[in-house]
Amino acid sequence: MKQIGLMQFVVAAIRLAMSSRALTILIGLTLVVQVAYNLLLPMSYKYIFDDAIKNSDFHLLVKLLVFMVGIYAFNGLAGITQDYGTSRIGSRLACDLQEKLFAHLQTQPSSFYTQVPEADIVAAFGPDITAIEMAVVRGIPSFLLRFMTIITSVVLLFVIQWQLALIALGMMPLIFFASKPFGPKARIAARAADDQQAAIAGLVQENIVVNIAIRTFNLQGQRLGKMRAMLDTLRNHDFLAKLYVQLVGRAAVLAVGCLQLIVLGVGSLLAINGHLSAGFLIAFIGLLLNVGGATDSLTQAIPLLVQGASGYSRIISLLEREPAIRETADAKELGPIGKSIGLVDVTFGYDPTNNILSNVTLEVPAGKTVAIVGGSGSGKSTVLALMMRLYDPQTGTVVIDGTDLRDASEASLRKHTGVVLQNTALFNASIRENIRMGRLSATDAEITEAAGRAGLDEMIQNLPQGYETSAGSQGGLLSGGQRQRVAIARAFLRNPSIMFLDEATSALDANTEASINETLTRLPSGTTLISVTHRLAHITNYDLIYVMEKGQLAEFGSHEDLLARKGLYSGLWHKQSGFTIDDAGSAQVELERLRKIPFLSKCADELLTTLSSNFRTEHFPKDRVVFEEGDAGDKFYILARGRMEAYVYLEGTTKHVLDVIEDGDYFGELALIRPVPRTWSVRAITECVCLTLNRKDFEALMALDGELQKEITEMAFARMAELSQAIMKAAGLDLDFDMDDLETI
Repeated sequence: MKQIGLMQFVVAAIRLAMSSRALTILIGLTLVVQVAYNLLLPMSYKYIFDDAIKNSDFHLLVKLLVFMVGIYAFNGLAGITQDYGTSRIGSRLACDLQEKLFAHLQTQPSSFYTQVPEADIVAAFGPDITAIEMAVVRGIPSFLLRFMTIITSVVLLFVIQWQLALIALGMMPLIFFASKPFGPKARIAARAADDQQAAIAGLVQENIVVNIAIRTFNLQGQRLGKMRAMLDTLRNHDFLAKLYVQLVGRAAVLAVGCLQLIVLGVGSLLAINGHLSAGFLIAFIGLLLNVGGATDSLTQAIPLLVQGASGYSRIISLLEREPAIRETADAKELGPIGKSIGLVDVTFGYDPTNNILSNVTLEVPAGKTVAIVGGSGSGKSTVLALMMRLYDPQTGTVVIDGTDLRDASEASLRKHTGVVLQNTALFNASIRENIRMGRLSATDAEITEAAGRAGLDEMIQNLPQGYETSAGSQGGLLSGGQRQRVAIARAFLRNPSIMFLDEATSALDANTEASINETLTRLPSGTTLISVTHRLAHITNYDLIYVMEKGQLAEFGSHEDLLARKGLYSGLWHKQSGFTIDDAGSAQVELERLRKIPFLSKCADELLTTLSSNFRTEHFPKDRVVFEEGDAGDKFYILARGRMEAYVYLEGTTKHVLDVIEDGDYFGELALIRPVPRTWSVRAITECVCLTLNRKDFEALMALDGELQKEITEMAFARMAELSQAIMKAAGLDLDFDMDDLETI
């Protein structure tokens, strides 16, 4: 994070305030008036004591008192004017900064929000803006007023008695050096306290977002412990910040008191010896008190400036992040797609040192339905993100009708595209307004028509407030299917020439998914549909299917062509085939599909039939933990539908994902052989349907075939060895596992 010094911040804040030039000049004039008052008041003591009182001149005394009352009132008016001006500028500056920061954040890519802690962004809009506003309203005016008072008072001290002023000036560095050891420490501690406070805010916000995962993982204790540790750190930083700030002021006050005592003693000697009148001595001491008081106030203003500089540092760090996608001044306006959209020799990685795609070339013809498929981590979603221009490639080009997207305006691209994602982004607004986000100029009639095409009619009619029903925060008042239909209606409202779907139905149950896939067929003729999915059953009638593997294009063609090729797609298709889920949610698996599991491949039909009848259907909602590391293993799983993640916690707190489990994958086979604890954890990423088999049922079958039991045991331990290697690799260890070692477990 970029660090802004105190004087840099003062200069920057004044420059920002100059956006209200007239008010800033007015405030400057009020400061001059107040400085003049601070000088005239002690200087009037000379004439009161040396002329009016000494000569018993009543009329002069009255004139002087009236003058002092007048300048006092004028000073008060100047102070009120300053308060008005600084308050007005402070509120404008705070709002302008928030607007500038918010607008800048809109230009950032999705990766920005994964790289920058949420707490930093939230703190920038909250405590940091408040700190800057307080510095502008109170800190900087106080700093400038006291600084000018000190300078002008010192000049007058020399005018009154230069020898005494030299003594005072010679002692003046004592004031600054007295507090010097504590100033840097105060800034460092304040910065650390602010950062820790931002981290705590981030933890609280994260707890709100992932509350279901915390509950299902039983992580409440761990999270509370983390909060306590962070609060302990905050207490220490906050204590040190407050202590050092207080010591800055205390050291200065003690130094000023020492200076005043010395000047009073020397000045009294000069007055006794006739080198200084009593009135001038009193004026001198008054001016010196000005210096002392101003110094004290200056040290009180410094904490406000420290906090303002700290907040401004964070905001500047965010504002100086360059947008990943830049638009040229002569960017072309894209029209509706006419020929094709595609990638030409594209290489890309979210981290430039780790490519996700390598030299990928593919083309989507206009008006066709195209699917991009592949295993987890194959790069299929990255291809879609580049087509949507959420990122620009490191090398190669993404083109629409021959135009490089980097040469086109982003707004014209968005105008002709619609998007439906897996994680539906809804706003905390009515259903009508959420749909209207697709095209802000749309009429209510057009919104109703789009909702009808998306199959929302019946749902909306059953809601008490109809279209005015609130979707809630992140659409939380709607079901998953309802949220997705609102998102589809929003995309339909755009009348896009290209529709992008990214796992648009994978988080839904089977019946809702089938219904929504039917809804998506209602796109107008000629619309180009590009769908990223891992579920192949819904794309069999697509015009073209691209298959990705390890960041490269592996094969492409129609569903029938790819099956005939018996390559990667064929393997994915057969892995997902052979499962049925009825309307009640009960899953069944065909015998031939069971036979494709390697350790069941040699089972006789009778044995597989009995085995199939022993499988039970289990449902796991999104974020539900299937089992945790250390749990007793007594069950084998086949994922009939959905997505799960397998992971371990390294060093107790660092989560490392080992694999993403998808339709047709199986896991936990070692539990069929031995009652060993789980060495990893599994969590549902989406709503999942599993077929499960208990060890007791499996053992009864295996007792009938000893040779088969031996073969299954060998395969299970081989898979266990692979998994153990993956865990060790994640932990940064390079250990070789021997099968015999595992079998001793």
